[in-house]
Amino acid sequence: MASAAPAPAAASGAKAMVEAAGSAALALLNAQPPDSSTLGNMRTLDLRGLELKQVPSNLSCCSSLVRLDLGNNPLASFPEEVSSLKELEIMFASNMDAKEVPAVLANCPRLRIVGLKDNRLVTIDGSRLPPELVWLIAAGNPVQELPNISHLQRVRKLMLSHNRLTCEALAAVAGIADLEMLRVAANRLESFPEALLRHSRLSWVAAGSNPFSDAALKDRLAAAPAVVDFAEVSVGERLGSGAGATVYRGKWKGRDVAVKIWEAEEFSDGTSRGEWAANRVASSPGHSSLVEVLGVFEQPRPGMILELLSGAIAAASPPSFVTVTRDALPTGDGKGPWFTAAAALQLAESVASATAYLHAKGVLHGDIYLHNTLVITGAEGASRSGAPSRADVEDARLSDFGAAAVVPPPGAGG
Repeated sequence: MASAAPAPAAASGAKAMVEAAGSAALALLNAQPPDSSTLGNMRTLDLRGLELKQVPSNLSCCSSLVRLDLGNNPLASFPEEVSSLKELEIMFASNMDAKEVPAVLANCPRLRIVGLKDNRLVTIDGSRLPPELVWLIAAGNPVQELPNISHLQRVRKLMLSHNRLTCEALAAVAGIADLEMLRVAANRLESFPEALLRHSRLSWVAAGSNPFSDAALKDRLAAAPAVVDFAEVSVGERLGSGAGATVYRGKWKGRDVAVKIWEAEEFSDGTSRGEWAANRVASSPGHSSLVEVLGVFEQPRPGMILELLSGAIAAASPPSFVTVTRDALPTGDGKGPWFTAAAALQLAESVASATAYLHAKGVLHGDIYLHNTLVITGAEGASRSGAPSRADVEDARLSDFGAAAVVPPPGAGG
């Protein structure tokens, strides 16, 4: 029989409970009278998937709360108690039943990150969110309008894929001064807003699976290499997985290869079909600084046959809640090699060369990052006193086309 969750220690000097999840978190919030001391020290509450139709009013006692997750609950409206959480920085409310952005969020002055993925939002009213927001996730909604979106001048990362936005509705996003990353794949864009092309800070854009990109993709695919028969591929052990896809070790035509197969139709940056097709376009003739695509197949699921890069690792870690749009580096809380200055220059030149090739093919990668660049490192240089060793780079390959889009040539009306 499972034992009950231990009560927080009350002895002088005992370490205070600062996070709780699941049924233990719910029990803490439901306690009567409330344990004001424990709730007041709480910094993280995870209430995902508890079938909540309302949140206990004791949430208002969590005066030090920094992170709250209410996702996967049938909550049609937000608890008013959220407005009392003045220290709240991160709020997730995905896969609920919300039909509008909760106005109570505007009362949380320190709120930096909000996740409203997979709800029923038709509009996102920027005036209902705090002006200090830097990261908004609202993919997977039927969003059609973005009123007052320019109210959010400090947003750096805006995730709006799998909605119903048109070019006209999206145009106001160009007024967000700090915007660096925009995800608008699988919307209803007949063209890409020209004002966004002139944005001074916008650096990463995912816009595949829109009408303008689908039309360009159709033209490019007509000249792409033919698909191969999956029966020719031998699939072995699983090597890893990512957004909607799994990579396996395999054999094809007597060669050791990697085989990538998509299980999901959609993911946060686009669609499996879009990534598959962009790789197919980019594979002919290919480039020395891209992971080589040896072939693609459509059945039983869309997939690719890739060269197997033994010993390759990601050059950095993905962005964190702290870095927002920047790779997490080993100088901070990320993982990856420490590069010599010469290796860093070599890496930059390799990625730039691959990007120029993609642009010539009409492919917008949309996610050029160190964490999407595979490197094979050589001998490490001598370390300075107390400092990590610095690695040279033997090979570097830009990878991951999950945010890619095939775009019309300049002047083609897209």
